[in-house]
Amino acid sequence: MNIRKLICAILALAMIFALAACGEKKADDEDGGDGSEYTVFSEGLDENGYFQGVRALDNVTLPDIGSITFVSLPQVTDRAVEDRDFVNIDYVGSTDGVEFSGGSTQGMGTDVIIGVTSYIDDFLQQIIGHKPGENFDIEVTFPDNYGETSLAGKDATFNITVNYIWDVTDESATAMGFDGRDGMAQYMAGAGASVKDVLDNYNVGAYLTAAECDAVPDSVTGTTKSQLMEILKIQAAQNGMDADALASYYGSSSAEEYVDSQAQSRSTWNLIFQAVAEQEGVTATDEDITQRQFEGHVEVYGLPYVKFTILQDKVIEFILSHVE
Repeated sequence: MNIRKLICAILALAMIFALAACGEKKADDEDGGDGSEYTVFSEGLDENGYFQGVRALDNVTLPDIGSITFVSLPQVTDRAVEDRDFVNIDYVGSTDGVEFSGGSTQGMGTDVIIGVTSYIDDFLQQIIGHKPGENFDIEVTFPDNYGETSLAGKDATFNITVNYIWDVTDESATAMGFDGRDGMAQYMAGAGASVKDVLDNYNVGAYLTAAECDAVPDSVTGTTKSQLMEILKIQAAQNGMDADALASYYGSSSAEEYVDSQAQSRSTWNLIFQAVAEQEGVTATDEDITQRQFEGHVEVYGLPYVKFTILQDKVIEFILSHVE
């Protein structure tokens, strides 16, 4: 199983709505710019967020979730941090005794890898030797060419809390398709992924790739292609280019070629997600929309697409609920 491709595929499914939602800020275009053009996302979907007229379980055989070998990683709290450790920390940064914008994890925790993750100065090296549960200050100096000019060249203090150490072994990293701990560390550093991102996406992928899909209805492929094209257009507009130009960055000669290259695999994933929802009775309710604060998105993208996205999120939650 190729973990990099799996993560890309699952993230694309889980975050498809978030990517499209960025388009709400688009000011004006040939369609009027009022956001109504994004209802194309709902075309081909019914009021429940399913593909119109499609029963996914007619084409998909799902595995027994109890037969899947999931990967879990313990969180270590009884030893000091060492070089190359995967560590979850919180921090609050300040200069001249005043906290600065963007210098805090806001108590949400962030994963870093000592000696691999890129932080200013010797920020991470100063964590070595401290144990989970400890709270302490470190001193660093921002480089003179730092992107935020108000911080460039300044001395700063970061108050650090070590939350826990992830017990990542060569064996567990290899089980997820990496070249040992170092391979996983390099991937995370390059992708900006957390340990939880890697774990969740691997485990969701482990279940979904065990599913058997006999065929994907043409209507599912057509709907998926329309969504992929619209997302590509939105991303291109955000970057001041057209869809063909953006597709070239992805190695395709045109937007159509890019969408065609992605459509079959993405359509299969979409159909499998719907099959899980059908089998397990997963639904997207009005309460779900309210809890996720998606009411405004309904007007822009249509109720079917909002529910389609919520269904995929809830299927992911269902699968992960079975991971020990």
